[in-house]
Amino acid sequence: MQSVKKIIAVLNDFTMIDEVLGKTFSFTQKYHTIVEILYVHERPLFEIPDFFRSGEQELPLDKEKIKASILEKVNTFDFEKTPVVFVKIDDTADRVWALAREDKETFVITGYHKDITQKLVSKLAQPILVLKSNTQTYQKMALIVDAGSPSAQCIERAKSYFPQIDIELFYDYRYIVDPTMEADLQNVQIIEEAQKEAFEALKEESGLEGKFFIDGDFLGTQMSDYLQEKDFDILYVCSHPDDFFVSDDLSIALLEDVICDMLVAN
Repeated sequence: MQSVKKIIAVLNDFTMIDEVLGKTFSFTQKYHTIVEILYVHERPLFEIPDFFRSGEQELPLDKEKIKASILEKVNTFDFEKTPVVFVKIDDTADRVWALAREDKETFVITGYHKDITQKLVSKLAQPILVLKSNTQTYQKMALIVDAGSPSAQCIERAKSYFPQIDIELFYDYRYIVDPTMEADLQNVQIIEEAQKEAFEALKEESGLEGKFFIDGDFLGTQMSDYLQEKDFDILYVCSHPDDFFVSDDLSIALLEDVICDMLVAN
C-alpha cells in the first residue's frame, strides 16, 4: 500500500478549522508527513469577515492576516515544523489539484461544503477525508466496495489509517433501470450471483462481516437508507484506481445523506 508523505489541509472558512487541523496533525504524528494548509475563499459562497478585509480595492482579502490567524491556530497543536500556508481566491478543486497533481502519496483533509466537496471528489485521484462531524476517534466504519474497486487494498488501507477500527463491508451492486429494456437484460442474474460469490470470498478472506446491496439505479438508495439507520463514525468509499469517476455518483450521494465523516480512496 502507498504511504502518506504529504497532507493538504483544505479550509474554505474557519468554522471547522479545529477539526481539519486536528485530524491533519493526528495523521502527521503517525506518518511523519509534511503539511500544507490551503485556505481558499470562494467569493460566491462565503462573506469575508471584516477583520480579513484588505484596505486596498484591488485586494479584497488580507492574505497575510489570514495566514497569521491560521498559524496562530497551528501553534495550539503539537506540531514541530511550521507548515506552509497558501491563501487563494476561488476554484478550490483546481487549487488543490495544483498542489497534489498526480502524487499518489498525498492525502487531502477538508471540511464538508456541498458544492466544493463534490468538485474535489470528482477532480482528485488522491485519498480525501471529508469531515462532517466532530468525531475525535473512529471506532466503527462502513467500507463500501464493488466489482471494480481494489477491495483488499482498501481494507488494508483502512486498517492502516485506523488500526483499532471495527470494519463492516458493504457491496454496492447496481444495475441500470431502463423501461425500454427487458427486465432480464437490466439485471443479468448470472452477473449478480458471481458478484455475490466474490463478496462472500472477500468476507471470508478478510474475516469481516458484510452486507450485499442490490440497487437498481446509480445512487445506492437502499444502501444510503440503511447507513442512515446505523451508528457509523466514518464511511469509506473504495474508489477505482484507474477510473476514479466511476464512484463519483455514489460518493456524492452519500456525502449529501450521511452525517458522519467520509473517506474516498482506492
